[in-house]
Amino acid sequence: MTRETRERLKIFAVRRGMLWSLLLAGMLFLPVVGRAQEVTVESALSRDTILIGDQLDLTLRVVQPADLQVTLPEFVDSVSKGLEVVGRARTDTVRRKDGRLEITRTWRVTSFDTSGVVLVDPLVVSWQKDSLKARLETRPLQLVVRLLPVQTDKGPKDIKQPYKLKITWQEVLLWSLLALALAVLLWLGIRFRKKRKEQEGLPAIRKKPAEPAHVFALRELNTLREARLWQQGRVKEYYTRLTDILRTYLEYRYGIRALEQTTPETLEALKASGFNDNRLRGILENILETGDLVKFAKYIPQPDLNESVLLDAFVFVNETKETWKAEEAGEKQENATGEQEVHVEKEKEKEKEGEEKAAGEQVTEKGTEAEEGKTEEEGKEGRTDV
Repeated sequence: MTRETRERLKIFAVRRGMLWSLLLAGMLFLPVVGRAQEVTVESALSRDTILIGDQLDLTLRVVQPADLQVTLPEFVDSVSKGLEVVGRARTDTVRRKDGRLEITRTWRVTSFDTSGVVLVDPLVVSWQKDSLKARLETRPLQLVVRLLPVQTDKGPKDIKQPYKLKITWQEVLLWSLLALALAVLLWLGIRFRKKRKEQEGLPAIRKKPAEPAHVFALRELNTLREARLWQQGRVKEYYTRLTDILRTYLEYRYGIRALEQTTPETLEALKASGFNDNRLRGILENILETGDLVKFAKYIPQPDLNESVLLDAFVFVNETKETWKAEEAGEKQENATGEQEVHVEKEKEKEKEGEEKAAGEQVTEKGTEAEEGKTEEEGKEGRTDV
């Protein structure tokens, strides 16, 4: 075999290999081409001309087989140079009569480009079937952006005032319902409060016990002393019971609502009741304020103060009980005076009735005597006639 023949055989073998390679590549690419023909993509703008800053819709429509996985483009800020995205994309999927899916994705876009023309880049859609992948592109779009006409011959214009929106009937209805609801709530609140006050009436005063108030207070103070609470570390309980005893005594003694009032309110009510002893008022104020500090401010007093406030409580009760006795005596005297006046009135009424009765008897006697005298005169006249 000659050298020329060998070279021809080599060229034939290379050509045959290339032919088989092309045939094999065509066989592999044939499904991809078939699938690509089954997928169609197109894009469109709702308008091709806008004023600068106006908004319009950019729509992508994809028709695909139902079993094909298609990936659509995503835009966050802009679609291309000069075309900005205003809001989130809206996607809608519809099944066609031939069984394929029609996917529509819409973006709200705007442009502030001053060049006059905005070119929208092709939108890329990719799909995958098993191990085969492909991508399709839409045709490029063109958007004309016009500027606002400026009349330079008339000069600058003044700034326009804010535009006043018209009030709709929905807004009127909403605000009317809110006002009505507020008025109803206000009326219910006033009525509830008024009814509650009527039910409560005047501040409730505890009914005085059968024994005098100072007897009750002294007995409770002695019981508190014997309990030795603060010596056991129960300081807060000690001051709570001490102030409660004094407040109960004030309520029984002076008729003020001390158990439900603050210390300033209690002292003011005590003053309004006619209590004008400043020294005793200072003693009471010191006891109540110390108790408030211990109960609410976690104040820890010295042992000698714990003992002195109890002694001051004894002093206050003992020095105000005489006023209670004087008032009790005054009440008894008033009651006795009232009973005496009633007795005098009854005696006067009895005397008046007696006088009226006596006058009636005298009138009756005179009438009887007059009748008897008349009868005697008639008898005399009869004897004279005979």
